[in-house]
Amino acid sequence: MDERLQRLQNSAAEGDVDTFFSILAEDPFVLERIDGMPWASTPLHTAVSGEKIHFAKEIVNLQPSFASKRDHLGRSPLHLALEKGHGELVTWLITSDSDLVRVKGKGMLTPLHYAAQIDDEKNLADFLYVCPSSIKDLTAKSETAVHVALKSRSFKAFNVLLGWLRHFDQEEILRWEDEEGNNALYTAISENQPEMVKLLIRYLDVNRKNSKGWTALDIFHDRRDSLNAEVERILLCAKAKRASQHPEPRLNYREKFETNITAMFFGYHSSLVDYLREKLPIVEKIMKNMMVGDRIINRVPLKVQNVVLVVAILTATATYQAALVPPGGFWQDDDQGKAPRNNNNNNNFLGSYSKFTMKERSQHLAGHMVLGSIYRLDFLHCNTVAFATSVCTILIVTIGLRFSKIVALSTTLMVIAYCIALTETAPFRIGSVSWYLFYPFMFIVGFVAYVIPLFLFVREKLLKFYGREQVSMGSLEQPKM
Repeated sequence: MDERLQRLQNSAAEGDVDTFFSILAEDPFVLERIDGMPWASTPLHTAVSGEKIHFAKEIVNLQPSFASKRDHLGRSPLHLALEKGHGELVTWLITSDSDLVRVKGKGMLTPLHYAAQIDDEKNLADFLYVCPSSIKDLTAKSETAVHVALKSRSFKAFNVLLGWLRHFDQEEILRWEDEEGNNALYTAISENQPEMVKLLIRYLDVNRKNSKGWTALDIFHDRRDSLNAEVERILLCAKAKRASQHPEPRLNYREKFETNITAMFFGYHSSLVDYLREKLPIVEKIMKNMMVGDRIINRVPLKVQNVVLVVAILTATATYQAALVPPGGFWQDDDQGKAPRNNNNNNNFLGSYSKFTMKERSQHLAGHMVLGSIYRLDFLHCNTVAFATSVCTILIVTIGLRFSKIVALSTTLMVIAYCIALTETAPFRIGSVSWYLFYPFMFIVGFVAYVIPLFLFVREKLLKFYGREQVSMGSLEQPKM
């Protein structure tokens, strides 16, 4: 067996595909045995090192798992291709499987981290494009790719990473701290890089304390003898202060808004422990009774979410259409002298209500509903409740998704259009009994439909603000292969 494995490695080093297939003919399970080893320098590693691209393609086609296999030094084939500078192999590997960008090698260093380390801006940009989630991966020292680029003085790679975060609204990652408690700005200061400090100071608060209670100026003074005076000048121009001069951390406008909203609904808490020890506020009791209180902990399976979302969308579509085209349609002209036929005159139980609303039902105006039955109010009530419930469901299911804000905006505009349509077409005179029975009801139902998703959104913000996510741990999972 050892002799056959050696022949296999030799054929990989030479790129001899014919010999490779002859060995497989002798022993069809030779690749599976190599794959069973937890750490192994596979023939794919050998082929990548020698830039034998055709051989590499053949072996990945037969044994795809080799592409994520790591050798005794913790290097995947993609790590090796980057190390050797084989650009064509790098491109082919990430095209065949984008998750290879997230394979963690020695020190939990992914190919993205390695590209940032060696200042390979082209492959770094390609990695971010094919696998955007790789930007959240951390090394064993809790370093993001930004930390790695700063510590390696990879200015070109840093600019690519900063541009990616800026273009795709992920500047929050710049605030993530490594095991030493340094975010991107504090790392740039520690590494004595004035150019990078000047860029980062636009996105990060210089007076925010790290996990050790230090501000940016504290970090500079701690290593003042070995740092460039230009760094201090940049910090002072940005009104940086030491922790003793600025004891309370400053919040930006977004954080202030989130904190105020959270305190309004759930009260102010200094930590997650305080929040959990207190009694349930009224808001959470309501959510618990509606069986949506555990939404954050027990995530609804994706298939269930899809089914619920489809049903809610269908309901919203049907009820919205009913508001635009009600039963009987609309009057095409004005005729105040013609009263619609009353089909309920013989109903003694409803007779008093019929006489009371006869004046209202006699309105015959162009663009108003033809529906003249005394049940029209019931129809509008039921239709509005169904519409509001479906909107509420859509908002709840989409909370936290990437495009949830766009969904909320489009749904809100649809709700406004619904209210305007009913205001223009419902045959209720302002000040009439029906007017008072319907319009306040419509706005109350719409308000409740938005309050429930808002409570859930604020609660998620609360747990994120007071919980462990305030010091983000990034992504530590291994990609599925």
